[in-house]
Amino acid sequence: MTSILAQKPVLAEEEVLRGLQQYDRRAKVQISQMILYPYYFFEYTLRAKSLLKLNGKVACTIDALSGQGALADVQPEFSPSPAKESGMLPVAVAKDEAKRLAENFIIHTLSQKTKFLTVPRLHLADSSLFYRPFWLAQYRRAAHGQQQLIVDAVSGSYHPL
Repeated sequence: MTSILAQKPVLAEEEVLRGLQQYDRRAKVQISQMILYPYYFFEYTLRAKSLLKLNGKVACTIDALSGQGALADVQPEFSPSPAKESGMLPVAVAKDEAKRLAENFIIHTLSQKTKFLTVPRLHLADSSLFYRPFWLAQYRRAAHGQQQLIVDAVSGSYHPL
């Protein structure tokens, strides 16, 4: 069986259900399934000159479906897990493209925050494709109808779909 890197869910289905029901007691909430969402993690060593000499590490994640980037404070904890066909979203962005997007995202983001005297130099230190668990939920309320939510099984944040 093929193995993937995945973050372990922190929130079980029952905890998510209980939390959403406490948020709105009049709503009927049902969890439909867990999905595994693909991301790339890239960590770079950075060298650049601004008013200060900048040397250090910088990391980001790239959404493997949309290509959107986000800075990462720390490397997520990954665990080898068996690959499951059901619930695993397919990767749409190739690793080479994701690496290019990560480098552009980091340079653009840092350039907005720091005035560089030289072009920042990035050296790839680590990279991984990993999957983050999310719960899909149906949220129904008589006055508002039905809405689908996606709930992050690691952080507990949720968003309407």
